Formats: sequence, structure tokens, C-alpha cells
Amino acid sequence: MTGASKTAGRKLRVLLIYRVLIPSIRLCGHCQLEWLAKQGKLEYRAVQELVLSVGDMNWADVVVLGRLDSWYENRLTEILRAAGKYLIYILDDDLPNITPDASSAAYFGQEKIRGNVLRMLGWSDALISPSPLLLEKYATGGKRPIQLEEPAIDPVEYTLRRPEGPVRIGFAGSIDRIQDIDRILGQALTAIHGEYGDRVAFEFFGAIPSVAQKLGARCIPYTESYDSYRQTLNALQWDIGLAPMPDTPFHACKHYNKFSEYAAAGIVGVFSEVYPYTRIKAFGKCAVFCDNTPQSWFRAIKGLIEDPDRRERYRAQAIKCAREVLSVPLSAAQLEACLPEPSALKPAREIRHPGLGLLKVCNMQQRLSTKIRGYGVKGAVDAIVRKIRRQ
Repeated sequence: MTGASKTAGRKLRVLLIYRVLIPSIRLCGHCQLEWLAKQGKLEYRAVQELVLSVGDMNWADVVVLGRLDSWYENRLTEILRAAGKYLIYILDDDLPNITPDASSAAYFGQEKIRGNVLRMLGWSDALISPSPLLLEKYATGGKRPIQLEEPAIDPVEYTLRRPEGPVRIGFAGSIDRIQDIDRILGQALTAIHGEYGDRVAFEFFGAIPSVAQKLGARCIPYTESYDSYRQTLNALQWDIGLAPMPDTPFHACKHYNKFSEYAAAGIVGVFSEVYPYTRIKAFGKCAVFCDNTPQSWFRAIKGLIEDPDRRERYRAQAIKCAREVLSVPLSAAQLEACLPEPSALKPAREIRHPGLGLLKVCNMQQRLSTKIRGYGVKGAVDAIVRKIRRQ
């Protein structure tokens, strides 16, 4: 039976291979493919790498590689490529050029890991990214660039918020952002606290900076579950959300997902006036921007504290943007338009017993030794414990 006859008259089959379904994979591929499958547009499987089967690999027409980077994942990609599968890599950070002060730099900065990522990028037929800069940099040699905006998940309905009690100011994000908060916001937040006292209340969700104690801030531990993270953020009902971002080539390749999260929660964001946050300006007056100086941040936050009517206007516009412009259906339509038709794909060869069991055992050994080299013994053990807790 020819490849064309195998695919004639049926839906495209898409397989996502992931190690951990982290937010960037959920928002930059998984939620869109899941929505398309529910609408009957295609067939979809999301499979964790260690339970992947030969049947999954043969079933797929298109294989999406969710930020894969290990030796084992590199070997899987090589097998899939040799079989003629259409490969799409998800990349939402410049992993081959990670900044040294990132918490994951010890891992991604290793030449072996960098080489794995670059090889899988090179073997891929297309690249999914929310960043135009990453697509320009890595979608080369005929590779199809797929720019996919990360959507706002379950945005709240707009309801008028009366100015009662203190103005609630917060930051939500991973521990990677601690240095950004202290370095960019520390002086400004201390000045705001000094001027307004108990008329403002600070909260930090996830990243707990050193300045938090000076502010008398409430600190909420980060949650590994993105669903819990979103539910908690929505329930906090902050008036102002903080979004500092350093002005570096690495950070410019990120996405403005902080806007999507704050807007979905009905929070007015104050953003560093750097790329990619400057892209938000296309959505209208729904956010505040400032230079990365203490004076500029102080003025921006003070302006929102003093003007509740302006906060409400910006809140309403941000929520509207989250619901109408950054919706999952619109993002899914962007992705669907870039996926190949089954009949247009080259015939794939059947994959026969590639020794997945042995590869998985070797993978666990390789990953442990890589983590030890990157993080040390304690860091490797801590990483394994975190993984077990997630399962």
C-alpha cells in the first residue's frame, strides 16, 4: 500500500513527544492541538517520552518535539527522521544561547545539550515559536516558520472593581525571575512602600525576591501544576501586576506570556519597555510601560495607584484582548493553517523494533550523569525528586 493510499480520506495524525508538559509546551502547541482534535480537525496524541511506543511512532504523520534536548530524544528524532516523518520542533527560548544567570544555564549551557538541540532543530521540517526573532534565527534552510501566539487560558469576565482597601500589587512567575525583580524593581517598590504604607499590599507568587521582606509582602509558593497556577492567579485579584524584563538579546527572544496571564486574570500589567513586551502596544491601551530605572518604575506604579478609573479602563481592554485576540481557538487556527495535509506528505517507512527499552535505560543513565555534571550530585537528586513528585 502506498503512502498516499494510507492517508487518503483520513485526518492528519499528530504526535507530541514531551518529557514534562511544562507551560511553554502546553501554550505553544499542546492546547492548540488538543482543541483542534476536539473539533474533529485532526487526531492527536501527547505522549511522555518514557512511555512512547513503536506503535505511537508508526501511527503519526507529524511528530511535534516539545523542547527536547537529551541524547535519548536526539536518538528518537533520528529514528523518526530516517522513517520520513514530518518533524516540528517547539522552541520558545533561545536554548542554544541561554544566558549564564538563568537557573537552567548549568544544564542547557553544556555543549552536549546544546548540540542535541541544534541537531534536532536542523532535522526538523518546521519550527513552532511565539518569537519572530527565534524563527528568523533558526527557521532556515527551507524549514517552515510557524509563529504561534501563546493564548490566554480561561480569561475572567470583566466586572467593575471598586477601590476598597489597599491597592494590591504583585508578581507571578518562576524562581528564574528573582534576580530581575530585585535588580530592576527593588528600589522602586521600596519607595512605593515608603510613600503609601498600608494603602498598598504586595504579593509574590512563585519567585520570592529578597525585597519581599522589606515590603511586608505575602509570599505564595510556586506550583508545578499550570492549572493550579492559573486558578491561584485568578483568585488573587491583584490591581497591578509587575513584569520586569532585562534588555538583552536572550530575553528579547522570549514571549509576552506575562501579559496573557495577567490579562486573563483581570490584572493591569506594568511592563519593561523592551522587546518582546513592546509588541503588546498593538493591542491598544491595556498596559503600562516604563524604562528599567527606579524612577520610571516608581512613576508608572504610582500613576496607577492614584488613578483607579484608568486602572479599570486598562483592565477592561486587557480582558477583552485576552478573550477576543489571544483565545485558544484563534491560536489553534494559526497552527492548523500551517500543518501539512496528509496527502501532501511523503510516504513514511514503518519503524521496526528500534530497541526502545534499551534506549530508555540508557537515557536514564545519560540524564543522571548530565545533571550531575551540570548541577552537582545534590542538584541532580533534587531534580529527580521534583520529577517524581510531578508524576
